[in-house]
Amino acid sequence: MPARSDGTSRPATNEQWLSGLRVLVTGSAGVLGRALVAEADHRGAAVVAAGRSPTIEDADLPQAALRLAADLRDPAACRQLVHDAARLLGGLDIVVNNAATLVRREFRELELDELDAAWEVNLRAPALIMQESFAYLRHGTSPAIVNVVSTAGVSGGVATVSAYGMSKAGLIVLSKAVAREYGPFGIRVFALSPPSLDSEMQRSLPEAFREKVRAMNVLGHLPPPEDVARYTLLTASGLGGLVTGTMVDLTATAY
Repeated sequence: MPARSDGTSRPATNEQWLSGLRVLVTGSAGVLGRALVAEADHRGAAVVAAGRSPTIEDADLPQAALRLAADLRDPAACRQLVHDAARLLGGLDIVVNNAATLVRREFRELELDELDAAWEVNLRAPALIMQESFAYLRHGTSPAIVNVVSTAGVSGGVATVSAYGMSKAGLIVLSKAVAREYGPFGIRVFALSPPSLDSEMQRSLPEAFREKVRAMNVLGHLPPPEDVARYTLLTASGLGGLVTGTMVDLTATAY
């Protein structure tokens, strides 16, 4: 692999290690979501890009990506999304639960609707999508589910994001449990914690908190979202066939 100035390496641009695979990505209008869709498309996959309307319609995505609007606070919409994606793609091989909502408020001041939003989007939606995907993935090629989580689910976060951290901690544990149940059917399930990115979610945090997160990176540099997407999909592909039931930590953080 050719090396770069920061010491990392990049796979050759012509490697089609997702060729023929069918990928569903939620949260496709965000920074990481867009990168995941673009990387999957570049590596030869057929991709359904899911997100909220109207942001998903306006997102800068590859022309070949098939867009589906879905409100993940609606349980029926979560289930229907899977069936619609499988219908458009002719099945499913990889599902990336990337969608999330950030609730930032002091714990003692959290409103019920804010707790509901964190639970519904960040934990219930991935759970329902994993349930509904099973029937398709069991017939897929090197099938895998990736649940995008956060270090807030491990440490509680550096900002006032207790509801967000609560939901992500639940998703980390749920990924382990589902990996045990789906493993005998050949389906891998793992959580993945990305590094801090210049995303809409990160920009909603006060600069002091953002700087604290950046300072925790022991390598001294933050990767572009394209690199995070590449590693995520490499691990989800058949090339990452030993990874399941764990959390892959890309934050370069010393806890």
